[in-house]
Amino acid sequence: MRQIALVAPVLICATGCASLSPFGGSSTEAIADDSLTRVVAELKLHLRDDTYRYDRATTDDGRNVYAVALWKLDRLAGLRARPQENWENADYVIEFARGKALERLRRYGDAVAAFQRVGGSGSLLGDTAADRARLIESFALASARPAEPFANPEEERLFIQARIDLWRQLADDVHGTRYESLALEELEAWQVMRVDWFARGDRLSDAITACQSLIETNRESKLFGKHLLRLGDLYADSARRVELQANANLASLDPNRYEALVDQAFSAYELAAEDRRPALRREARTRIEALLAYHEGAGARVP
Repeated sequence: MRQIALVAPVLICATGCASLSPFGGSSTEAIADDSLTRVVAELKLHLRDDTYRYDRATTDDGRNVYAVALWKLDRLAGLRARPQENWENADYVIEFARGKALERLRRYGDAVAAFQRVGGSGSLLGDTAADRARLIESFALASARPAEPFANPEEERLFIQARIDLWRQLADDVHGTRYESLALEELEAWQVMRVDWFARGDRLSDAITACQSLIETNRESKLFGKHLLRLGDLYADSARRVELQANANLASLDPNRYEALVDQAFSAYELAAEDRRPALRREARTRIEALLAYHEGAGARVP
């Protein structure tokens, strides 16, 4: 996401544009002025996008709009090429916009640094940037890596749970603001990690419970269909395990337990097949066909 292909060159003003630049000076600054206005305006259009419920906006050729905006802003900063102690108003505008793009890319630590550079400047944006830095700093702390490697798997689980609790509190704190969707995305990501932790530890029953909680608390998420697929996979894996255990122990298959797990898997897949995304619907139908084929052969494999 952070690797950006080259975008169209900065738009060049017509002859005489330099004289219209509020920053004065060379034609390079005039070009920067013209482009900065456009870049900031384009970025502002998407700052209130609900990226939790809807896909992130992209350019016509499929690139992330926030990543493209950051690339353009970095290029404008390079064109001006001023040391921070010599920054002018345009430089602070660029840095403030960079912070906005960075926070939307979930690069919170970098966003805090950008806002702090503006906040300590005494510019017109200083107070707003300082307030923004304080808010995003809580996001940066909540997304920071653990200080040390985990001593054991349980320590990792407790860390994940603590992050879930922290992001849930942050989501409540910013409820109704433009930051709520970011906090909900982070909370959802950590809930997915909890499901994966149980699955990696071969604790499928706990993984199913965690996935059911994930689905229940993220019904409005754009990833809701993917969570249903994940739940279907967990049920399907559990059903296969019941059959494998029956084969390994030469025991009779527990039909009630096996059928219940298979039914739950089919139900989750069928709900996912109703998603608005064609690709996810196709994936769900593929899962259904694969599980159906497995289920039809189960009777012949179990003694």
